Amino acid sequence: MALKDFTQRQVTTRLGSVGLLVGPQTPAARRPLLLAIPGILAPVDPIAGHGVALGMLAEACILQLPVSRANAVASCALADLSAMVGEILETEFAARQVVLLGVSTGAVIALGVRARNLARVVAVEPPLVTRTLWPLTRSLPEHLRSQNDPVANAFALEALGLGPQGASPRDHTGLLRDLSVPVDVLLGSEPLMPPRELKRLPSLVDEAERRRLAATPGVRLHVAPDAGHNVLAHAPRLAAAVLGEACRRAAAILTPERLRLDEPLLEATPLTAQRILYRGADGAAFAEACRRRNPACEVEIAGGADGATSRTADVDVLVLGETPPPEALAQLAPRLRPQGTLVVRWTDLETTPQAALPPLGFALREPVDEGGTGVWRTRKPAAGAAPAPALKVRTVAYATVMMDIRTRLPTQALQTDPELRVTYERPPFTFPPGPREAPKILLLQRPAELRPEVWRDFIAEMIRDGWLVVMEFDDDPLLVAEVQGRPVVEEEVARMGYVHAIQTASPPLLDLFRRYNPETVLFPNAAFDLPPFPQGPRPPKVFYGAALRGGYAVAVARALAPAAEACPDVEFVVIGDREVFDALPGPRKRYYDYMSYEAYLELMADCAVSLSPIEALPRREAKSDAKFIDAARAGVLTIASPTIYDRVIRHGENGLLAREIEDWAPLLVQALTNAAGRERMARQAWEEVRDGRMFAHQAQARRDWYRDLWRRREALNEALMARMPGLRERVAALTPAGR
Repeated sequence: MALKDFTQRQVTTRLGSVGLLVGPQTPAARRPLLLAIPGILAPVDPIAGHGVALGMLAEACILQLPVSRANAVASCALADLSAMVGEILETEFAARQVVLLGVSTGAVIALGVRARNLARVVAVEPPLVTRTLWPLTRSLPEHLRSQNDPVANAFALEALGLGPQGASPRDHTGLLRDLSVPVDVLLGSEPLMPPRELKRLPSLVDEAERRRLAATPGVRLHVAPDAGHNVLAHAPRLAAAVLGEACRRAAAILTPERLRLDEPLLEATPLTAQRILYRGADGAAFAEACRRRNPACEVEIAGGADGATSRTADVDVLVLGETPPPEALAQLAPRLRPQGTLVVRWTDLETTPQAALPPLGFALREPVDEGGTGVWRTRKPAAGAAPAPALKVRTVAYATVMMDIRTRLPTQALQTDPELRVTYERPPFTFPPGPREAPKILLLQRPAELRPEVWRDFIAEMIRDGWLVVMEFDDDPLLVAEVQGRPVVEEEVARMGYVHAIQTASPPLLDLFRRYNPETVLFPNAAFDLPPFPQGPRPPKVFYGAALRGGYAVAVARALAPAAEACPDVEFVVIGDREVFDALPGPRKRYYDYMSYEAYLELMADCAVSLSPIEALPRREAKSDAKFIDAARAGVLTIASPTIYDRVIRHGENGLLAREIEDWAPLLVQALTNAAGRERMARQAWEEVRDGRMFAHQAQARRDWYRDLWRRREALNEALMARMPGLRERVAALTPAGR
């Protein structure tokens, strides 16, 4: 699908009628809306392609910018156009969470939008300061003169400071003040200056504006390698990743205070910190966000211009929302324990953290991200000590659909650890040259390759270059082959022995994989964010959101007819399984196509009960209890089959187990009619997640395991070469003499 799949629609605003190109829509979707604002320098086709490629993550539409005589509105002032977009969001799409994608001059408009349902902004190459736009100073005025369109002339002068008669520089950096939502800024790497002969437009954002963007709270920078101004076309993989992540995050309903938080600053704060001292805006919202990630942490909020605080106890982390005055840092720094971490958004454009912090006893860590976001982490080393280099963990995810809790979300959580340098990507991937002895691990999630000779060549190269290879696999490979219609062969499991180590999700898988690789560890599925336990009555909604549960789940759905008769106000909510939906009794039911993990959690949280039936067939018991964790974190009671779930559910205490088909209806009636009992069990499950099944509980164990693997790398190489025929010889053939 592309631009031809979008349909034309006119909407009325206070400025006049405006055209929208609307992509394919799904009825009753819980997906966010991506509204794109192209610029006068941005072709629409790449925008349309990125919109439809979002699939289940979002639905897309494109604003036809009213900046020509043919579609003019009452004003083309940027502030008026931003207000018009906000009006469209709140009237035409009032029930949707909206991500604004602004491209070029459209990004400048997007940065000025304020709306109640605006969730995020992705700004691609916003020309914030126009005095240095030398690539346009001749070509654009010539083009405008040839068009002889007064509306286009006026907009070009407003946005770019260029008109048919010459230049009148503009400065749009004021739009960066008081941002109300998180902003991702995507820039090309090809520098604007100096003027030179070029075959394509370079980036139109100069170094001074990049520094200002990096210093702006709420902004996360992404730099596209080998890209100029047309980033969507030059770097489609990076653009797709940024847009996809923005739409996933937009599906989570957040308060205005939480949206205003400096998201990169929050996500640079170590997840496992027990005591945090915070100085910055929206302190209560920051503390709440930290506690939702790690309920055991304590957050102290410093106040006053000097950062005054009445407490004296040491803290693990000091978080500063802006560059502190020297006297404030002098007041706060002694509170940081040795080896503690300082996290700061460096907002001072006149100084650098590299110059300002080491004289105060702080050792800079690696940059928080590769895009240049102006959030820095520093360590307060013990006397005479220096921070060890960060261990690089490079995650390559082969199976990403509905796998967030094993891939994307663990990566983001581990990125909070100053001792790790964690990245996430999809194949294909390449390996830039680097020091062999630099600490590094390659984490491969669910690779499908079975051929030993392919693995042998690949692993030999990894050993030669100093990499340890860990495989992440969270299901029985034989069951995966069965479900996908592939031959169920020994090679499916034998490949577990072709890597240095394995990490998995359930005790049965731990036992299975250790037969092939003794370096196998269990990291159970976990919750990454814990909302408060819901208060008050719950609507009589029953959730079902599993995939590929087959005829047994359909039979359970049919068996719920007595429950629907006993509780006529019950409403069933189903994601992704049309057969289960059709088998459910009564008219009070709603079906949704598959959606992002964040949208799925929001939909589940609207319900009182979650159903998780699974038939006791071979290999099913190895699956994880993720559905129970997802429901428990939201205070939703789970009724489940004993297969898998008897490892975590104690019947009548923290959930209900339906051992036979006939048990499902009476248990559902019990759950719906006994609100006090349902709340008691749901709260018990919620407390168990709070106390033991948060990702914060295992983050340090993961870090320590990766560190231990690296420490034992020579022994692990030797063990791998011993169990994989021909690997030793292949490594010897690839290794230069003398190494």
